[in-house]
Amino acid sequence: MLGFLVRRLLYGVATLVITAFFAYGIIRLLRPELYPGEATLGGLWSDVTGALLHLDLGESCMFFGCPPLKRMWLDGIWADLFLLAGGVAVGIVLGVLGGAWCAARPRSLGTRAIEAVAMVFFCSPAYVVGFLSLLLFAPPFGLVQLPLFFDPHSYAPPLQDPWDFLRSMIVPWLVVGAPLAAAILRLTQALTLDAMGEDFVRTARAKGIRHERVVRRHAVPVTYVSVASLFGASAPFMVTNMVLVEYVYSVPGFFRHMKRALGQAPGWPPSIDIPTLQALALWASVLIVALSLLADLAIVALDPKVRSGGATLG
Repeated sequence: MLGFLVRRLLYGVATLVITAFFAYGIIRLLRPELYPGEATLGGLWSDVTGALLHLDLGESCMFFGCPPLKRMWLDGIWADLFLLAGGVAVGIVLGVLGGAWCAARPRSLGTRAIEAVAMVFFCSPAYVVGFLSLLLFAPPFGLVQLPLFFDPHSYAPPLQDPWDFLRSMIVPWLVVGAPLAAAILRLTQALTLDAMGEDFVRTARAKGIRHERVVRRHAVPVTYVSVASLFGASAPFMVTNMVLVEYVYSVPGFFRHMKRALGQAPGWPPSIDIPTLQALALWASVLIVALSLLADLAIVALDPKVRSGGATLG
């Protein structure tokens, strides 16, 4: 088990280093005129070590006074983490519960309806779901106005104003976690139905245990390792959805600067802010690696084969 975790940790560190070299090196290679008088390799090494070891991410000159990116990152880090944690929780909880419910009631009308909704959320990009929710519910132009949950710039830190924090994050959490929930629902449902034919499940049914309890207590736990694996593989999509959702719902995380850095935000200069894009890429890779490591820890906790290091159990 320890060897497995150490290998995964080393892979994560290597991923961050490679991402940093790529993010800073590709610009020095393609646009050397931006770094006059600097050696390519020496400057690249200085950029990477400064970013990874000292959090020296440069400055963002799309703002007046060129504030340091480290300060901007620190201002938005907690909003990013809260959004990601809430989206992951929504995706896993709704996915597993929905999959278990559908597996316990196969071919029912409710199951068909849930499967249809899951398919829509799985296939729809996060920005489409976000903008449609604004068109439907956001004042003053929504068809069914819900100002309580669609109040722009109402975010407040949870310790400062828990109610404003909760109502400003519920919809972003749902939009970020919906694709993951849909994928986990389908996986949980399929694996649970497949496990219903296993001997230990048939034995539980033969003892007279209610069908719903058999599904929940005996068949669904078989899917947990696969759900953890899917969660780890979905980490890049979760972070990508965060980038889109923060801009749509005005969540004050670090990723909200993405469109500005790309020169696509209305009212801002159309020039590209390269240092900000490099810092965003590095922060995204940190979150993806962190989610992957969490998935690995879950797999270790749930799978006895991994804990035993591949040795024969029993």
